[in-house]
Amino acid sequence: MDKESLLSEIGLSDKETKTYLAILELGSSTIKPIALRSGIKRTSIYNFIDRLVELGLITQTVVRGRTHYQALPPSHLADLQRERLHRVESILPELTSLFNLNSSKPRMHYYEGPEQMKNIVREELSCTKEALYIWPSAESTEMIGGKRFMTDIDKQRIERGVRIRTIRMHDQTEHLFETSAHGTALLREVRFAPENENYKMGMGIYDTGNVSFFSSKEEGFGILIESKELSAMLRSLFELLWQVSTPAKPGQG
Repeated sequence: MDKESLLSEIGLSDKETKTYLAILELGSSTIKPIALRSGIKRTSIYNFIDRLVELGLITQTVVRGRTHYQALPPSHLADLQRERLHRVESILPELTSLFNLNSSKPRMHYYEGPEQMKNIVREELSCTKEALYIWPSAESTEMIGGKRFMTDIDKQRIERGVRIRTIRMHDQTEHLFETSAHGTALLREVRFAPENENYKMGMGIYDTGNVSFFSSKEEGFGILIESKELSAMLRSLFELLWQVSTPAKPGQG
């Protein structure tokens, strides 16, 4: 991902991004060079500069009657995101209480295509201890965001200390993505299903009480279901298949 796209993802508009990058490249500068470097009219660029000052990404000082602008270290971008996350987390209890008003009834979320289906594996990041999977093939990885996305999610999961137990098909011994192998360091335990078991539909079971199903590319859909009863039943069925599956060797899978 290029820097412009990344800055857009964290909440800067296109012109705020251009202004910020111009100031970052110029160092301490007055308004005219910033406008020239960014390609934004001098008459309107003040609005974007004021916004960047408000976000704490740049500072302004007056030297001999002229205002100079300077970018703070780019690490402030991470500080900005952490502050936003903290604000979201502070209101989560209130939002959760609203969300759980009808929690006695199961909820179903339907997804189509890799971008939408990323929401399925993001459920791992809400787990506290463990997630379970039946993972049919490398095609499933491409169905849910691709190798890069799966690796990014996995690294976040490992940082949170969430274990994965995965049952794969008996002929699926290759690495599906960078961190998909069996091993203690990756907090992942892999087993291979008996040869007579061969599924196209994948399944995830999370300690949040939710479960997921994801199809082959042919059908191209996924479902996330919030149901503790369904989760308990599928967990029992998973454990039965787990017991008759063959443990992978370290680094395999």
